[in-house]
Amino acid sequence: MAMTIRFDDEENELLRAQAEAEGVSMAELVKRSVREHITRMSVLNRLMDAWGPLPQDQLDRAAASLGIDRRSAAALGPDAQRAAS
Repeated sequence: MAMTIRFDDEENELLRAQAEAEGVSMAELVKRSVREHITRMSVLNRLMDAWGPLPQDQLDRAAASLGIDRRSAAALGPDAQRAAS
């Protein structure tokens, strides 16, 4: 199945540069990235099933230690993680 994805100029340049650095086509890089994301989310969901979700304060502390904005950390919460899978 074919799909059209629109990137802005900056995203397109980043994608082109990364594809060139890896020696693959931009389409292959996008497909690989989608597969890797789906795999990560699957692993994350299995961990959450085994351990339960992390409380938001723990996510906020982890985000702060990585220099991630708190609003971005909220997107890492259990509901957002499950919705993404």
